Amino acid sequence: MRQKTNTMVLTIVTLVLCSNHFVYGQKENTQKIGFYKNAIYGSIGTTGFFASATSYYERMIAKRGKISSFVKVGAGTYETWGGNGTYVLAQYGILTGVKKHHLELGVGPTYFIKGNVHEGLSGTATIGWRVQKPGESFMFRMGVSFPESIYIGIGISF
Repeated sequence: MRQKTNTMVLTIVTLVLCSNHFVYGQKENTQKIGFYKNAIYGSIGTTGFFASATSYYERMIAKRGKISSFVKVGAGTYETWGGNGTYVLAQYGILTGVKKHHLELGVGPTYFIKGNVHEGLSGTATIGWRVQKPGESFMFRMGVSFPESIYIGIGISF
């Protein structure tokens, strides 16, 4: 009987000591992946009688919890039934959320270089939806903005 007990204890101890060969453990990565700092994207917008195309460069400047802030500059052109024009703009904005879907808000100045709708300094504002997974380059945007109108856009971050 004692022989059986010793054999059983030896077998259990051997299995426990060798279990590291049978069990795969992986330490969880707790480092948070954020957005890339730079982005280039374009968008087109329309309201039926007004159409626009705009190109942007964006730079992330801060992140606090679920809110990231950015600045961006852009240049674009528009077309109406009565003519066309060009503009440049700058915006300060925020993105909310930490996963794939984000609310995008932005405000800033626009300068209409030439055109029949408006010339000179004006304002710009954006409210939109951005699909961009942190740590990935591709982004998709859509929303409402002045001077873009109802827009849709794509771009990359790096």
